[in-house]
Amino acid sequence: MATVDTFFIQPFRTHRKRLVPGQRVLAKTKHHALRDGERLGRTAEGLAVIHVSADDETGEVSALDVLARHGLIPQEFEEQIRAL
Repeated sequence: MATVDTFFIQPFRTHRKRLVPGQRVLAKTKHHALRDGERLGRTAEGLAVIHVSADDETGEVSALDVLARHGLIPQEFEEQIRAL
């Protein structure tokens, strides 16, 4: 079984006085994810840079790490991350 590493940026925006997730932005490498997260974090209300390790064949997630946080992150999102 091969493991696939995926990096993405999850921005958050305010909608009806609540923070909701925006469209994810994929990154090629950890370096790109952190650099783009830093850049987007200057204008976004909140965002998280996330690393996911998953099995290539089954797609089962083996690890999920938040590499960086910028701005406001919804409490529900934090709870979901801790649960995995």
